[in-house]
Amino acid sequence: MKKKILTVTLAFFSLVAVGQTTTHNALGLGNNPYITSAALFSQTFYEGSARTSAMGNAFISLGGDIGSLGINPAASGIYRYSEFSVTPALSIFTGKTEYLNESSLESKKRLVIPSLGYVGNLFPNRKGNNSISISFAVNRINDFNSRFSANGSTDQSSWLGAVASGTNGTLSSELDITSTTDTYPFTIGLPWKNVIAWNTNLLDLLSGTTDEYIGATENLDGELIYTGGLLNQSFVRETFGSQTEILVNVGGRIGTKLFFGANLGIQSLFFTDYQKYTESADNSSNFQTGFQSMDYTYRQSTNGIGLNAKLGLIFIPFSGFRIGATITTPTFMSITEEWEEEMTSRFNDGYQQTVLSPVGDFTYGLISPLKLGAGVSYVFGNFAIISADLEGVSYSMTRLSKSENGIDQFRSENSIISDDFRLAKNFRVGAEIKPVKNFALRAGYSYYQNADKNNPNDYTFISAGAGFNNNSGFFMDLSVQQRLENKESLKLYESYSGISSPNGLLTSGTTKVFMTVGFRF
Repeated sequence: MKKKILTVTLAFFSLVAVGQTTTHNALGLGNNPYITSAALFSQTFYEGSARTSAMGNAFISLGGDIGSLGINPAASGIYRYSEFSVTPALSIFTGKTEYLNESSLESKKRLVIPSLGYVGNLFPNRKGNNSISISFAVNRINDFNSRFSANGSTDQSSWLGAVASGTNGTLSSELDITSTTDTYPFTIGLPWKNVIAWNTNLLDLLSGTTDEYIGATENLDGELIYTGGLLNQSFVRETFGSQTEILVNVGGRIGTKLFFGANLGIQSLFFTDYQKYTESADNSSNFQTGFQSMDYTYRQSTNGIGLNAKLGLIFIPFSGFRIGATITTPTFMSITEEWEEEMTSRFNDGYQQTVLSPVGDFTYGLISPLKLGAGVSYVFGNFAIISADLEGVSYSMTRLSKSENGIDQFRSENSIISDDFRLAKNFRVGAEIKPVKNFALRAGYSYYQNADKNNPNDYTFISAGAGFNNNSGFFMDLSVQQRLENKESLKLYESYSGISSPNGLLTSGTTKVFMTVGFRF
């Protein structure tokens, strides 16, 4: 059965610079989590080598770099030699929140390897001859590492008040956990947080009812329900993981003008999500229940594996000018999720209770969209290069798949995807100049449209770098890539019963520093 979880979001990809100014709900409260996951896991953000990242990954028509094998398989056909390279990188995520007039700043640093590969040219150093190369590469195509927090105090609303309101209409007898085999909340259509809040005495029934609730943070005056006193609210979310593509490539050239290639891509997905929300009373005597504090923790891990294929061509109609084209099949991916929720309550009479949900799991399929790409470039001898790419991604063709008893479990989600996802247009441009022999300076820009046409937060990157090589085949490249700033609204819980929940602002970003070391032979 489908689980109900807090939504995975696309909020975590940018750093301060001149960037996006429109907002979107960072936690996606009330959104369908699987639609959000479909967008998150079907988007591709090339990382590549230090050279390709420095030039904005505008390499559809260039090739000749291990980092570009995932962009255009014909990249290996450009080689007249064999090559091995590895690219370690430092990823620095920053997240700043403004919530209830308080600022919080978090950062997360990770050492990663965005690109690693080998190109084996079967006919090295033969000018103008037909040739074949066989290559292997591992390239990261998505980064899920992030961390942010929010803190503030209010006496106008509460997380537990929103949970109580969301539980109204469900009989209290259906909320009782009587054994570890209970299948709640699936049979009653509630999130687990509502069930475990009841079982930790953080929800109470209104007098004379069997399905109307009040939160432990709320007081009752006649028929008036209000927040009992000042509450200190805090939230932290940390995500970890990546999407990586392992490529087996065959490429070659026909004469000196036409280069071709094909990839078999095996994608691996690893994503973890940790969220913790805390509410504590500034003075527990202000609350009729004696409420002192509560902690709610959500943990999720997602793993997936998928398969796709990519074809590419590069053509040189005349000296210096290159054009390239690629087509990528949909990726057919199997995804498994596991999750667990935990709630702890504390009251000023010494009562304390902790309840865990069972560990849930769910396996489903994801078919990512078809991608088409085209690029042009001009090579000014040994002095300079300019390059531009345009890529179309049919996100509206993304599909979730799961069948139980002959029933399509994702029929409504796929209908929404068809309506709300777009044909995205991605653009990349890059340049390289060699002021002196064996040394290059590079710069790039890339723009990726969001899969969801209702989400205003597209993704923009700027990058720069330098490279050195010697006559014996050794080379080293450095680059810095910065994802421009996105701003998103931040609600930790939904508004309820005519009460507006606090609305904050999340500003997030990532800077990556790449270093590629390689040998040509």
